[in-house]
Amino acid sequence: MPSAILARLFSERQLAGHTLPPPQIFPDMSRAVERVHRAIAAQETIGIFGDYDCDGITATALLVRFLRRHGTEPIVRLPHRVRDGYGLNQAIVEECAERGITLLLTVDTGITAAREVAAASARGIDVIVTDHHHVPSEAPQALALIHPALAPNHPLPHPSGVGVALQFVRALEETDEWNDHQTDLALAAIGTIADMVELRGMNRTLVQRGIAALNTLKEGPLALLALSVRTQDRPLTSTDIAFRLSPRINAAGRMDDPLIALRALLEGGDALAMLEQLNEHRQDTAGDLFTHAWQLLNLSPQPRPEELSALPALLAVTDTEFPEGLIGLIAGRLTEATGHPSIVTTIRDECTASLRSTRAYHVTEGLERIADLLSSFGGHAQAAGCTFPKQHLSEVIRRLSEDVAARTSRGDLTPSLTADATINAKDISLSFCEQMKHLEPYGQGNFEPLFLLQNVSLEQTRRVGNEGTHLQCRIAGLKTIGWRLGHLIESAAAPLDVVCKIGIDTWNGRRAPQIVLEDMRLTLLQTSMPHPGTGAAPVNHTGANAPSI
Repeated sequence: MPSAILARLFSERQLAGHTLPPPQIFPDMSRAVERVHRAIAAQETIGIFGDYDCDGITATALLVRFLRRHGTEPIVRLPHRVRDGYGLNQAIVEECAERGITLLLTVDTGITAAREVAAASARGIDVIVTDHHHVPSEAPQALALIHPALAPNHPLPHPSGVGVALQFVRALEETDEWNDHQTDLALAAIGTIADMVELRGMNRTLVQRGIAALNTLKEGPLALLALSVRTQDRPLTSTDIAFRLSPRINAAGRMDDPLIALRALLEGGDALAMLEQLNEHRQDTAGDLFTHAWQLLNLSPQPRPEELSALPALLAVTDTEFPEGLIGLIAGRLTEATGHPSIVTTIRDECTASLRSTRAYHVTEGLERIADLLSSFGGHAQAAGCTFPKQHLSEVIRRLSEDVAARTSRGDLTPSLTADATINAKDISLSFCEQMKHLEPYGQGNFEPLFLLQNVSLEQTRRVGNEGTHLQCRIAGLKTIGWRLGHLIESAAAPLDVVCKIGIDTWNGRRAPQIVLEDMRLTLLQTSMPHPGTGAAPVNHTGANAPSI
């Protein structure tokens, strides 16, 4: 029965093998390749403008590495969140012109910069845009636009910014096995996972190859960074990259200067140590800010049903103390816990906001509908950012709230978990856990499977971690952990239905199955549940890692 479950999941998620589409699938690719090769041959000054997040930094690293392999040292410009804001702006265009740049490559940005690209062209700078963000009604008139949404035959799901950059490098190199291409594959996998594009199709293939490459690297900055996050001498997984490696890269842009992360990836040295320090600072600061955000909303960190039912369609939190680099993390936590779209705004000379949403609401299209109030905006369906004058703050929140309310229902905004299959705890074996690896890599569009265990008892319960935050116990003799579920220990005595993930515990060199609790409720003995392995079972819950009892 467990094998049947895995076979069904593999089929339903369409995880069969895929190849990377040819780079020439992008209509402007040939023009872009010819222009870059001409610039290299003529020893022109080439500039690269990227982004301050992990996707943008790894994409920038790919193009820097390509140009260095071909004897050209580019001028690299990554925006500073506070001093520059998001994306290409007029001041940066002037800076490029003053530095003699005649060819500017944008990575993971540029598709919304119509005015800036026009200004660059007027200053004699050819611009090649490589991006993957939402295409506005007015696309820039660049020399070339390398964007999957502008390639009619590009398969879905589309790649992230670093995936587009890798395709550009493949076209430039005219081969798939250039010198040290394994490092480039690893960089592409890291950026892809960090940007949370769907890990199906070409993205799944890219990440599989990139993780394999990362685990084979023995020397160089990226090998050292991987070593710093590897635990118990086991290969890194997509989960390790998502929760341990990419946050270190992101920490530079969140807390200081993204160029620190770029130097760490390209040269190593002191920059790697700085990433570790910045990430620790980010973790400490974010914890305090999360608490503050809950207080501003009059919510507890584990919201109860009565709290959630009283929430507005859009959660809006504003404070002059929020650092620009952390507002996205705060918004993400609010949306994860409540199921509601959120906007977190910090106020300086103007307002900078970060937005997060669920599949029920396309947040970037929402920003398009209030674009008359905004100075700039961009993003994806579930994550976006914008800036706007301070005097527009209340109107931005009002109109965006009305837009969310008009396009969602209360049911859309109720957080829930859906189990992929019902399983008997007695069927959870080491062999089953090993077979589950065929479903990896996990991420957006291919989440780690959730299993429903019915009518189970939690044995040997105790609270662990700082302030008893986590719940540790056993189910059917198997080691079980519930992260941030320590507050449920008093409810753990009754027979329960639990939703969980299943993995392998490698503590002290021993390998054994481990259950990771996600949520729980009192057993619904009167409810008809699917037979183990026959299908999914929905379990409503009241927030991230919160109970339904």
